[in-house]
Amino acid sequence: MLDVYLPVLLLLPQGYTWPISGQFSFADTAILPIAAFLLFGSKRKWQWSTIDFLIIGYVAMTCVAEGMNKGYKLGSQNLALQDLGSILLPYFAARHFFRQPQFAVEVAKRVAVCLTIVAIISVYEFRMGADLFTRFFEGIFVNGETTVFRAGFMRIQGPYGHAITLGVMMAIGFRVARWLEWNGEWKGRMLFVPISKIRFCELWIAAGSIMSLSVGPWLAAACGAVIISVFRARNRKRAIVSLIVLIALFGMPTYTTFKAYISVDPVVARASGDRLQEDSAYRNQLIPTYIPVIEERATWGWGRNGFPVVGGMGSIDNAYLLTALMFGLYAMALEVSLFVWPAVGLGIFSLPLGRNDPKALAAFSMVAIYALNLVVGGTTAWGGAPWRFVFLFAAWSAALLSTTATPEVARIDAVRSRPRTQFGFRRVMV
Repeated sequence: MLDVYLPVLLLLPQGYTWPISGQFSFADTAILPIAAFLLFGSKRKWQWSTIDFLIIGYVAMTCVAEGMNKGYKLGSQNLALQDLGSILLPYFAARHFFRQPQFAVEVAKRVAVCLTIVAIISVYEFRMGADLFTRFFEGIFVNGETTVFRAGFMRIQGPYGHAITLGVMMAIGFRVARWLEWNGEWKGRMLFVPISKIRFCELWIAAGSIMSLSVGPWLAAACGAVIISVFRARNRKRAIVSLIVLIALFGMPTYTTFKAYISVDPVVARASGDRLQEDSAYRNQLIPTYIPVIEERATWGWGRNGFPVVGGMGSIDNAYLLTALMFGLYAMALEVSLFVWPAVGLGIFSLPLGRNDPKALAAFSMVAIYALNLVVGGTTAWGGAPWRFVFLFAAWSAALLSTTATPEVARIDAVRSRPRTQFGFRRVMV
């Protein structure tokens, strides 16, 4: 899981699918043998959680909805296979491993290192306009990548298929790296640079976010930072009151200005040359445009790629709207609950704890990640590595909130890195 699945998920293009299956990506294929070993090799008794049932319910609802629109073979079966590799198997495998106290630290290290590699390699893409992550696979696998420029620069997308997706991954990675730094679990300095290893990763991840030139992930990251700063404040009550006062003073003027900025015709914004305003105005029109379409089939939706395109607005840049269109309002409610329920549970779990308590730091970081994902969902559709990481963090949340697993899983201050073999992947395959 650590030495095969995570590097595949973070470093190989997720827009490619195997020609044989037409459905499985690199990451889908990598999880299959890991899940098989766990299925036949694990002897530990499973402890069910509410998050388990939310995820199973979401997958079941979307598969049934797809079947209602396209039939079992073309609908439910195909989506179930995709969800098996992208949601269910990674989630339940991670749930198993997160019960081990060192696993969270090792996952965080892999995420920080792999995203640092992505940021460093993507400097070439930012300057030269060529994505080195996808160039090797051109002509071999089916690809769905896009190319977008902003302010005269190439918006880097790395192996994630779009600049927004990369921006979300960098925002998540920065929060994970900060958690590692707060816990002091990754000490040591770089060989030829007078800087710590974790700070080196943080700076490069921040640089990767900047090179994505994605405003949505920046705003989402800012929301996550505000939340975690309140949680980690020395006086939380004072921090919460200060935040409420700031919102009361500046919230309405900011909202009014922003609303006026986006309440224009996208064609007019395009003529003015303001691409950011054009994109924002387009997203502002999506929901009122498609509400009547959702109301026609509110229960089961229209199926993937089955909903009618209204007003030429074929790009649904809103995850919740897209889910409601494809699978109905019940599936959308379950999707939202995947972010809200664990975040609320983690917040309640962590509030009685001290600001530097290892369990609290893990909970704070995950609440911030859930918050930034919720915000991002309003500006783009889900997919790729960020969507898969939602379920990895759900597994971490479930392990942390488990009454029997909490003392073991959350005791990060007692963690020690496990011994390594010569080849890291041997621990996974043998």
